[in-house]
Amino acid sequence: MCGNMAVIVLLALVVGVVVPAADTDAQIGELTVYQNLQEATSRVANLRSKPNLALIDANDGFFQSEVVIFKDVETGKEIWSLTREICTDLANIERRTAWSRNGQYISFVGSMAYKDLNTGKLRRRRWAGNSYIANADGSKRRKLWGEFEGRQRTFQDKFNNWDASRANVLYYPSGKHLWRITLGEGVTDNKAEPVHEFADDRSRIVQEVSDENFMLIEELGEKPNCYVVNLNRQPGDPYFVLTYPLKGMIHPGSFRFRRSQRIATGGYEHRVGLSGGERLTFADDTKLVPAGELPPIHITAGRRMHHLWYGPPDDRVGFFGNYRDVTGLYLQLPGKAPVLMADTPDGHVTWCSHDPDWFFAAVGPGSRHRESYSQPQYIHKLVACKSDGRTVEIICTPFDRRRGGKGGYDKYPRPNQSPDATKCWFHSSMLMPSDAFTGSYIAVFRRPYAPVKLDLEQAEKGVTLSWKLHELSYEVKGCHVYRSEYRSGPFVEITDGAVSGTGFADNTAKPGKTYSYAVTCEEWSRLESDVTSPVLIVRVDEGGAAETVTTGAPVSDWDTDPPKPVATFAAARGRDKLTRLNWAASGAKDLRHYNIYASSQARPDICQQRLLVSPPHGETDYIDWSAAKGKPAYYAITVVDRQGNESEPVFAEIE
Repeated sequence: MCGNMAVIVLLALVVGVVVPAADTDAQIGELTVYQNLQEATSRVANLRSKPNLALIDANDGFFQSEVVIFKDVETGKEIWSLTREICTDLANIERRTAWSRNGQYISFVGSMAYKDLNTGKLRRRRWAGNSYIANADGSKRRKLWGEFEGRQRTFQDKFNNWDASRANVLYYPSGKHLWRITLGEGVTDNKAEPVHEFADDRSRIVQEVSDENFMLIEELGEKPNCYVVNLNRQPGDPYFVLTYPLKGMIHPGSFRFRRSQRIATGGYEHRVGLSGGERLTFADDTKLVPAGELPPIHITAGRRMHHLWYGPPDDRVGFFGNYRDVTGLYLQLPGKAPVLMADTPDGHVTWCSHDPDWFFAAVGPGSRHRESYSQPQYIHKLVACKSDGRTVEIICTPFDRRRGGKGGYDKYPRPNQSPDATKCWFHSSMLMPSDAFTGSYIAVFRRPYAPVKLDLEQAEKGVTLSWKLHELSYEVKGCHVYRSEYRSGPFVEITDGAVSGTGFADNTAKPGKTYSYAVTCEEWSRLESDVTSPVLIVRVDEGGAAETVTTGAPVSDWDTDPPKPVATFAAARGRDKLTRLNWAASGAKDLRHYNIYASSQARPDICQQRLLVSPPHGETDYIDWSAAKGKPAYYAITVVDRQGNESEPVFAEIE
């Protein structure tokens, strides 16, 4: 079934025809299937009946994970759908990454329904204004609460305001105060504290947090102030908040930090829509003052930039715009002329990661005919552009705004980089009934880099390894050590999990043996390197002393064996007409997640068309609330390890 359906869906992607949804009935109707997600698309009409309170209560305050991990049909890149609800769900849409400093957490703004901890009632805001938190793999999503003086406070903002030094700290301006929220383990364990009091309660937004942990706050209204908060100092320090009065009304979003200097640039204006030319410096940490004339970083003659983003470490910039009457997607390095990366329509750029080599862009549909662009393959795509000025790589097709109906400006798929640029966040209506609603997605651009060097520490006995991490390892949770008794493998992991630090002692190495070692890195998102460190070959003499024999090239495809399937899998439908799935936890120590496949016709094939959900590694149950009521239901579950190997399926059904 999946083979034939794949051909039909591929035709739909190419020519835009409408494909009947699976398990068609009067409520589902017809919807175009994107990314071969036939089963997920067939359930779109049922999203309005989501039993939110039941799903929240079932997980001790955490929302049931609805993550679906699939592959882009064009590029093969891995994509995660994070949202299965009629809502407007967004990530950071301005200048700061949606991930915490070390990539351990992600933050959203959205209109998902949540349980009010103070009243017990279900609440939802129409506009995407509530703040949510989840773990890096999308699991344990929850409404952001903060306990203050014995009561849970709620926080909402359009922006994500992570501390650049502390992985579990966010900031929000609310009323007359700037609030610091420190995340705990549970939904009610977060602590909120006011860290600064402003002179009044006018509207303010955190516009950006710099790499050095300075926070830029814009104040709205007439005669506003610009604030720079030094998060490296303690609240109450006289230089914790630096202030400078501006001359006129601020256009929101006009201020930004430079990444090469302690400079805030932006504009004041008397009429909305015009740009000013304010330049403020906080070079000595004690005052915020006009910077005066600054030497130009870039060649500006004949250049017009919009939707730009400055990259590290020298304010290299990616932008959509025009240079010498040629429009498109550009890269510009300091002191050099802009380089046209692609002849494309307008779009949005992000360079909020620590990676100096790659920035991401979402290319729009354009106002001209598609044939008028010389590179139409990039239209309506997410792309990655390399700072060599030549390389443009398609990440995936977002399939945003394909459902029809009105959608707001915030719903454009503005990309967002993770700290190491391994992942790209975007928004799409592909699994929604219309463009009025938006879900959050994460596309994996690349796996984390492995350690760049592996050495043997000198010791009288035993094998003690040390390694050097790649400079882009901000999101790394720990490392895995693999060993082989042969030079080229097979390699077997000898660590029980991701070990922190940059060293490991192999206490099981035997005298008289020669071993090959390799190390990988694992992110908090559970993504693991797909290429190892350089291989280190070590000989252990009869006395137990080890010495390096030689080194070898990094290896890939060292693990191609699928994990064992789960021992048990069951499905049952309760009096509430909800289908509950339960399974035995996998014993695979390299478990990453499960995949559940579904159909109402027969046992599902193990393919993307039948994919329903990808429960995270710690889960052993799932409420299939979107299943068609009163119909048979057939399920399969598989185990997926960190290298993407998938087990044989185990089936369950409800006749």
